[in-house]
Amino acid sequence: MKKFLLFAALAMIFAVSCSNNPSRIAPPSENDSDPWAEEPDSKNDGDTETPDDSNTGDTDTETPDDSNTVDTDTETPDGSNTGDTDTETPDDIDPTDTGLPYCNETSGEDSQENPDDGSENSGETVDLDYESGFIDLEENSYTLDNRSNTSGKAKMWYYFQPADKNPQTKPLFVLYNGGPGSSSSLIFLYNTSKKTADQSVAGEGIADNVYNWNQLGNLLYIDARQTGFSYGIVDNPANSSARSKYFSTANFNVFVDAADFIRVILRFLGNHPAIKSNPVILAGESYGGTRTTAVINILLNVADYAGNNRTFYDAALFDEIAQHFQEIDPAVTGMPSKEKVAKQFRGQIMIQPLAMGQKQLDAVGEVLEQSDSPLYEIQAETGRQFRTCGNSWNCDKHSNALNYVQNANRDIYAYRHEYNWLFDYTDYGIAKILQFSMFKESIMNDPAKIEDLYAANRTGAFRYKNANGYSRNIADLDEFKNLPESIKIIIKARIEQRNAHPLASGNLESVFGTLPSYDEYYVDTNNIINSTFYNASTSPYSDINGEMFIENIRTVKTFITNAEEDIILYARATPEAVKKFSSVSSVDMEDNSFTVNFSDCRTKITFPFYPESSHSVSVNQPAKFFNDVKNWMN
Repeated sequence: MKKFLLFAALAMIFAVSCSNNPSRIAPPSENDSDPWAEEPDSKNDGDTETPDDSNTGDTDTETPDDSNTVDTDTETPDGSNTGDTDTETPDDIDPTDTGLPYCNETSGEDSQENPDDGSENSGETVDLDYESGFIDLEENSYTLDNRSNTSGKAKMWYYFQPADKNPQTKPLFVLYNGGPGSSSSLIFLYNTSKKTADQSVAGEGIADNVYNWNQLGNLLYIDARQTGFSYGIVDNPANSSARSKYFSTANFNVFVDAADFIRVILRFLGNHPAIKSNPVILAGESYGGTRTTAVINILLNVADYAGNNRTFYDAALFDEIAQHFQEIDPAVTGMPSKEKVAKQFRGQIMIQPLAMGQKQLDAVGEVLEQSDSPLYEIQAETGRQFRTCGNSWNCDKHSNALNYVQNANRDIYAYRHEYNWLFDYTDYGIAKILQFSMFKESIMNDPAKIEDLYAANRTGAFRYKNANGYSRNIADLDEFKNLPESIKIIIKARIEQRNAHPLASGNLESVFGTLPSYDEYYVDTNNIINSTFYNASTSPYSDINGEMFIENIRTVKTFITNAEEDIILYARATPEAVKKFSSVSSVDMEDNSFTVNFSDCRTKITFPFYPESSHSVSVNQPAKFFNDVKNWMN
């Protein structure tokens, strides 16, 4: 009896102790002070859930126009859709609490400090204004997968927009779309920047964007090599052999693409001393997730890369990275440590990302064959039967799903809409940038002052392999037949969409001059680039991408969107893909997040649900996306 009473007393003490502790151990970035917090500002501190009052003029609503977003409850992430755990009373016992420390607890304490607290720049800065232009890339020799090569010259286009308030203390968001081979004008023009071209708000013009991320930080948009306004350079672009040689895997593979973006980011920061040491958050969509993964991995592990211990080696790039960190932190000598890099490059926002190569696509195919798959919703609505691969050894489940959706006349990027809806919708807004007046209005600076845009100054510039410009015939893509089946499906759909709905030509030539047929001022999607990436030794489908992603999330704070309507990268499969990597012990699902458990630690991934969003979340639910990112930063 005495033993029983003693046991009961101990049990009661244990229960009281547990009830006084949170049910979930928050990551260090949530327990400590906000690493991205702005300086106190009475005009902006009263409401942490809505965009800046100075921009909205209405604190009672989140949407400027009901037609702009299907999210009808955007003041905070919709509890019915997201299960906001921040306001719930913790349970007495957390079944997901493994007792493991968070992977970034040790380095996280150091990374909370802003490398530059802005004390030297506490007043209004004079060198941060809206600007656009080019950053030059020279030829660079490198080694990838034990093969030596040299990347060609390019001029990389960027848009920069400073934060609304205290830009010298705010993080720099670097935003881009994917493809590979896609410009970044979609994410720039659709509801993240200061202006929006979204026709549901702007009609036929350009309008103020209530959900601009300038309220959160400084914004830098970059067009990848040979996309958007970026262009390649050869000695004699009129020579077809010179153009054709440029479109090789020497210029278009995962690691060279990442190196391009690292160079642009570091050179941009170097040209803007007021924010040179500010925190940086990468925000990439689709293949942009692969790009983010490679960029972060190279930066975090530059010392290891410089020691030639990884698959990629670019001595000039590594020296440039080292020089940057030595300049912002005198304590750094030689190559910076992972902890030093993580103090600045500390966050990644992945918008429907391809981040884990083929394993992720395999997981998507498997989830789409489950009984609760959205493909059965399509079947019920269209009457077209969905036939699964089942156990067939020669049936790729991901490609099978994409084929089914297209054959049912639905959009693989937005399955509740008709075939190619997303690009038909966004082409309308993107075409506006080809009209000089709207180009100027959207970038909020004068493109007429950018010398490298003019035909007379585009020495060596070209955009296309073919003398006749953009190829709209699938048969013309020599590399097409060697591509993975899923890529063939995607490229075919894109070419068919562009053939049916050509992008408006605009009037830029009337301002900047007439270009030869192999050149063009703006390219929204370059399919030759896309196909070239998948012929590289390290392609977006390679397992190394997933291995780098899993390595990165141990250190970098991560936000991944969970958009319901996107079939091509069906987000519900993302945690399942994580489980496929041997270094992962298990994955615990929670509302709006999942926790990845390793043998020695765990990391929590923010994973908000967007029930009405396509592959491009900022197009469909910009208000919720804005608020979710804002909450993630707190």
